[in-house]
Amino acid sequence: MRVNYRRGVAVTKKLVLAVLLVFCQRAACSAQNSKAEQQIRKLDDQRIAAILQQDIPALDRLMSDDFTYTHQGGVTESKADFLAAMKSGTGAFKSLQLSGVTLRVFADVAVITGRCDLTAIREGRNLAIPMHFTEIYTRTKGRWHWLLWQSTRLPNQSAPKP
Repeated sequence: MRVNYRRGVAVTKKLVLAVLLVFCQRAACSAQNSKAEQQIRKLDDQRIAAILQQDIPALDRLMSDDFTYTHQGGVTESKADFLAAMKSGTGAFKSLQLSGVTLRVFADVAVITGRCDLTAIREGRNLAIPMHFTEIYTRTKGRWHWLLWQSTRLPNQSAPKP
């Protein structure tokens, strides 16, 4: 029986090339995700600053037209509703601190989750609200926009656990 070493070498070269291609694609995707992650983190910092400063034009630019904001109490607002509340002052935030943040990018969608401790003024009262949040950014025509915020109030830390 005769062994064709050239064929074996050719198959080995193809296999090595295929493996290298997979690693290169992963590296390219990681680099793209890294760039997208940097863009999203920068936009999210701008979002927080705009909310705290009640910068309506900046928020308008950051938000997608079909934006949805679901408050920790379950009230859901559209972009127009959210911006109107900010303009009127009924949506005034004093501080907004994120922690335990995780950011995942999937092509043209970015999902951010974590904890948010916010203080706000509602009906003349100072409120401190700890919550877990999920927010989504989407990329359309090469530009990222804030699409969704959903939050769930965390239980009072001093309350007894069931």
